[in-house]
Amino acid sequence: MKYFVFNKPMDYERGYIENCICTSNGIQLSKGYKKGVFFSKILDSGEKETHWHRMTCVMPEFRAGIRFWIYSSETTDVIYNGEKINIEEILFSNISPSKKRSICECFLKKEVLGETDILLHNVKGRYIWICIEIYSGQEDNAGVENIFIYFPQKSWINYLPSIYQKNRESAEFLDRYLSIFQTLYDDFNNKFENSAVLLEPSATNIDFLHYMAKWLDISNTHIWSEEKLRKLIHMAPNLFKKCGTRSGIIEIIKLFTGEEPLIVEQWQIRQYLKNSHKKEALERLYGTDENTFLILIKEKYCSGKREQEALLNIIQEMSPAHMEARLVSLRQFIILGEHTYLGVNSSLGYYKPMRLDGFSLVSLTSVGKNE
Repeated sequence: MKYFVFNKPMDYERGYIENCICTSNGIQLSKGYKKGVFFSKILDSGEKETHWHRMTCVMPEFRAGIRFWIYSSETTDVIYNGEKINIEEILFSNISPSKKRSICECFLKKEVLGETDILLHNVKGRYIWICIEIYSGQEDNAGVENIFIYFPQKSWINYLPSIYQKNRESAEFLDRYLSIFQTLYDDFNNKFENSAVLLEPSATNIDFLHYMAKWLDISNTHIWSEEKLRKLIHMAPNLFKKCGTRSGIIEIIKLFTGEEPLIVEQWQIRQYLKNSHKKEALERLYGTDENTFLILIKEKYCSGKREQEALLNIIQEMSPAHMEARLVSLRQFIILGEHTYLGVNSSLGYYKPMRLDGFSLVSLTSVGKNE
């Protein structure tokens, strides 16, 4: 079965848009307006007397006020003011939307309010175009996405003996009744044919993305943004091979924060503990437990309790068994005796002479410069 699709901004920009904006997959009512209108370009099936099958779409807000007008014709011309003129010249002109619909009234085949799955079995003609009106309400994202128009009509009633089509009224009822099951079958068949896309983290929908995360035993998916969660699932096979290693911890923290962290283990400071003058300060900063390691993160990535808990959950999942991680927030100042690292959370940006004469004020930022 063939179809036309509107699923990217360019598809809508080729039509006529009023008081609406293009989104990644559809159109949306602009803020501050009560009504928006969209007229599609004329779609050509390439065959005369085409029987159109079905139109589907997605509404981000289920209760949004959306009205569809569906037009079909064997020609792209219409008589306007006594002259023959191309329909698209009318649709893309500056006359009011109501006037455009009035001119196209003779081609109107179907008018529907708020439905996302519309049968087009009574729509016949080589050309088809649609008008969409979006009404304001309490929704912030009222609009339409991913419009599919399928053709030609393929009804299951054609597979039954001809006796079922002799009576027109009963045939129409049976056709509509069978279309319920045909729609379910077509949707399932389409998902089955495109099932490979579901398994691609960068392309699958957000619901199935969280489902994939469960397969990989990724907990607390809510703490990840959608973009980073997709990257995590894509990296998971190689990343989980490094579970319990220093490089694995660094990679997953870098994915979450966007910056590579500093990790300090006990063996790295052991040689400096021999110096009695440094021992007390080092033990205070880095501790003495061999099963504990420090992860140094800039303050902007763990400024609040929620961010710290999220990072610790991620770190603990990648940490070696029987090891405990301590998270240290690096402030953007030089503070003697604290976690201050030149070139990491502080820098010597300029020189300013000062006097300790009892009259000068030495501010906290007189030495160093914030990034």
